[in-house]
Amino acid sequence: MTRPEFDDRSLLLHAALDGELDAAGVIEIERLLAADPKLAAEYARLKSLREAIHAKAPRESAPDSLRLRMMELAETQQTLRREAKTARWRDPPSWRSFAAAMAATVVVTLGLQHLIAAGNAPDTALQAIVSAHMRSQISGQPVDVVSTDRHTVKPWLAGKLPVAAEVVDLAEAGFPLAGGRIDIVAGAGVPTLVYKRRDHLISVTELRAEGEEAAIPRHLAVDGYPVVRWSDNERAYAAVSDLSPTELDAFVAAFRRAVAKERGGGGGAGK
Repeated sequence: MTRPEFDDRSLLLHAALDGELDAAGVIEIERLLAADPKLAAEYARLKSLREAIHAKAPRESAPDSLRLRMMELAETQQTLRREAKTARWRDPPSWRSFAAAMAATVVVTLGLQHLIAAGNAPDTALQAIVSAHMRSQISGQPVDVVSTDRHTVKPWLAGKLPVAAEVVDLAEAGFPLAGGRIDIVAGAGVPTLVYKRRDHLISVTELRAEGEEAAIPRHLAVDGYPVVRWSDNERAYAAVSDLSPTELDAFVAAFRRAVAKERGGGGGAGK
């Protein structure tokens, strides 16, 4: 199978899993799965992964400010309804009052929809990080510098970025270094390390810590991929992989311990 054929089939698999195929596409993917056992196995693996993520990955809760705003809008809508009901008893109904009530209802409804969409909007930085991980796998070139030696990867990244990245050796923990690359997040280059676990790749992107980043790792799901994000008060990190959540947690714990040891610190790395 040539690389373009592989890419086309990979994209077709993801489209099938997302329910984006038309009738002709469904027939085509069924034909390909029946004719190619390897493709069928990959489809089954991706389907199981997505089901596990949906079943086990925690969902983001809406911020308190969003809930308060929605409650205020709901109360406003109820007040408008009560006033409209009272007005019907005082004055004869007219098309003007009916139109005003309908307009108010539309405004409140659209406001609620806008707030809900804003609260559920994906983090643009995480979206870019996951997209870079996906592109690296599809392209077959997950790293720009191929090396298992952190003393090779770190200076390579340092020569192309203004801040030196934390590069640690996790081979003893079962996650050997595969190399590194530079991804673009929010219009700026950021260092991404790539580690291996059997046939799986783990991308760890380092960002500048902004605001009050959570020190305790947060578990997210972006485009079907499990993501863990955390901060150590100096840098922020995001790890992406198709590993199981348990193995990805083990990687994050090992990475944090190694970074703390590298800096000469100790406590809190494995939380």
